[in-house]
Amino acid sequence: MKTRSRLFYLLINSALLLLFSYASCNRENEGPGAIMPTPEIRPRGTALGNPVSSTIPASGGELKSADGKLLLKLPAGAVSAGTVISIQPIENTLPGGRLTAYRLLPEELSLGKPIELIYTYSEEDVAGTAEDALFLAYQKNDGVWSFMTETSLDAANRKLTVTTNRFSDWAPFALFRLTADPDEVKAGAESKLSIKIADTYLLAPEHKERAIGKSRPLNDKNKLSNWMLTGQGELSVKEDKSGATFKAPVQVNGAANVTISVDLNRVVPEDTLPRIRLSQQLQIYKRVRFYQETYFIATAGNDEINFPAHYFVHQDGILSVVGAHKTSSGTPSISLMMGVGAELKSRVYPWNQDLKDGTGVMGYVLTLTDGYISTHACDDVASPGAVAAEVIEEDGVTFIQGEFNGRVYRNRDCDDDFSLPIRGVFRVKAR
Repeated sequence: MKTRSRLFYLLINSALLLLFSYASCNRENEGPGAIMPTPEIRPRGTALGNPVSSTIPASGGELKSADGKLLLKLPAGAVSAGTVISIQPIENTLPGGRLTAYRLLPEELSLGKPIELIYTYSEEDVAGTAEDALFLAYQKNDGVWSFMTETSLDAANRKLTVTTNRFSDWAPFALFRLTADPDEVKAGAESKLSIKIADTYLLAPEHKERAIGKSRPLNDKNKLSNWMLTGQGELSVKEDKSGATFKAPVQVNGAANVTISVDLNRVVPEDTLPRIRLSQQLQIYKRVRFYQETYFIATAGNDEINFPAHYFVHQDGILSVVGAHKTSSGTPSISLMMGVGAELKSRVYPWNQDLKDGTGVMGYVLTLTDGYISTHACDDVASPGAVAAEVIEEDGVTFIQGEFNGRVYRNRDCDDDFSLPIRGVFRVKAR
C-alpha cells in the first residue's frame, strides 16, 4: 500500500498494387542479353525486447509472441525431444516495413515436420493497403526478404497463416501501401500522399515464394482513380493521379483525423496473381491527423474533457504526462506515469500494479479527496489497456504525443468496485 500511496501522491502532484517482374518469364528479361532483376539485400533487424520462450515436447505444442499477434504451432514430431523455442520482437527491415517483425529461435532449427505460423493482423496493418495484399515474409541468410505466395488469408478472423520449416525472421508484408509524408501535420500544414509498391521476383517457377525488391511509386494514371477526402481540409490531386496533397485546416480543437482513399484498378496481371481479388478494383485508405501544437483531450466515463493546461515532466526515470484545468488546487486532472528510465523512449506502456520500467500507471483526480487510479487497491488488479507514447523532436523542441485507454478505480474501500472507462490523446511539451 505504501507504493500505491506514493503513486497516488505523485499522480495528484503531476496534475498496387504490384507489377510483378518474373526473372524466369518476364519477356523484357528474356534472351542472352537480358538483365536479371536483383532483390534488395537488407540488414538484420535488431532486437526490440526480450524473447518469450517455452519448452516444446516431442508431442507438439505452441507459443505466442509477447504482443499476442504471432502464434507458432508445432505438431507432434516437429522436434524429436523437448526443445526450448523462443519468439523475439525485432526491428522490421522489410522494404517499406512498418510493423513489428519476429525472430524465431533457435535459428535454423532442424524440424521433423513443418510448423504453422499464424499472424493476427489489426486495423493498423490494413491501413494504407488491402487485406488481399497482406502476406507473411521471412528473411534469408543472404539478407533478402521473400514473401510466401500461399499465405492463407482468413479475413473474417483477421488471420494470416503459413506452413513452413524455417526458423528465421518473419514479418507481415504488404504488396503496396498508400503513404502520407508526414502522416501527422500541424493545423494549416500539408501532407504528400503517394502509393508505394514493392518489386517482387519469382526466382524459380517451382518456388512458392517471391523475393522482395525495392519499393517504388505507382504512377500509372490508368491504374488509379477516385481520390477522396473524408473530413475537414483540402485535397488536391496530381494531374496524372499518381499522388495527392492534403492541406489541413488552419483551426482545430486539439486534434482531428481525416481519411483519404483511392481506387486501384486491376494493377496486377492475372497470370501473376497470388490472390485473385488483386485483379479487381480495390479501395485503400490512409488516415492523417492534424493538430494544434499541443493538446490533451480525454473521455472519462461519459464526460469529454479538453484540458487547457498540459505538459510532461521527466524526472527520476519517470515520465509524467499531465492534463489539468487551471484551478488553485490543480484539479481536475489526468496523469499518465511511465517508467522510461534515464532516457525518453517511444513505446507502449501497459498499465501495471506498480510503476516499473516499461509499464505505466494512470490517475484521474476530481478533487484532492476524490481520485481514481488504474489499479484496484484490494484486488491487486491492474486495468487492461496502455498508454502509447512517442517522442518527437521539432525545431529543437521535444514533444511527447500519443494515446491511452483503460479503466480507473475509485478505491474508497475493498468493496468499492466503482470504476470509469477512460481514453484520450495528447501532444505536450515540457513544463
